[in-house]
Amino acid sequence: MKQILLSLVLAVASLTAFCQQYITDSLMVNGQMRTYTMFLPEGLQKDAPLVVCMHGYSKKVPKPSRFDIDPVAAREKFAVCYIHGLPDSTGRYGYYVGYPSQATMQKHETSDICTITRAVQERFHLSKVNAFATGMSNGGDVCYLMAYEGQTTFRALAPVAGITMNWIYQKYQAPHPVSIYEIHGTADKTSSYYGDMENKGGWGAYLPLDISIGYWVARNRCTTIEPTDTIAGKNPANGHYIVRHRYTGGIGGTEVWVDEVVGAPHSWHAKDMDTGEAIWAFFRRFLKKE
Repeated sequence: MKQILLSLVLAVASLTAFCQQYITDSLMVNGQMRTYTMFLPEGLQKDAPLVVCMHGYSKKVPKPSRFDIDPVAAREKFAVCYIHGLPDSTGRYGYYVGYPSQATMQKHETSDICTITRAVQERFHLSKVNAFATGMSNGGDVCYLMAYEGQTTFRALAPVAGITMNWIYQKYQAPHPVSIYEIHGTADKTSSYYGDMENKGGWGAYLPLDISIGYWVARNRCTTIEPTDTIAGKNPANGHYIVRHRYTGGIGGTEVWVDEVVGAPHSWHAKDMDTGEAIWAFFRRFLKKE
């Protein structure tokens, strides 16, 4: 009888391990309780890759369905960790990048995100070397902050509608090359493609995208400019289309990609392209064998 019960327990445990699931949990990091939501696809294997995703500046933390990454993760068998931002003085949730409203927030966002990432890698038996990060708007901004501060947790970064704050550009020298893929709408009025060095938008001064990306092309020592490619958007009726820029041949195989979504506003751009698919296509180029 004991053997039968043991077999049933093992069978249930095995079934649970292979069922697609979301898990939300918290851990204490630098004296602050940080919450995250994991997406664990059915059939996820030990040492599977991990993609960390960070939301935009918001009155509440959005659900994972706000993005289109999970269906890709379910097919390709990687885990996704949605790290929740913290409230600032206005009660909006986000990640510290130096907005005026974030003046009272702790200023070690990069180390916190990397600590959370290492914790979930350990807890869920994920790859210690194949971790990647993406984010929308404020979540994209913090991708640039991590790059400039020289994080080594993530093999590549993919900010969407992300900007480089001028104070970050002035303060840091980016000690390590890192592959970066930016997706940005040219009609974005929140995080302008053309920058806002006069701080008209109130976020603080930030660079035009051409300068922001040009820095990483130079820092990575990219030696090849691929031919520019123009493709139709998912909804040609809205007049949007995508201009692809690819800079390759960087140190250690690093690359810089830009998808310029012409005519598109501030968004994840899922109406114009399969953003989750595009980001994973970029990340998978940098997968490393354990």
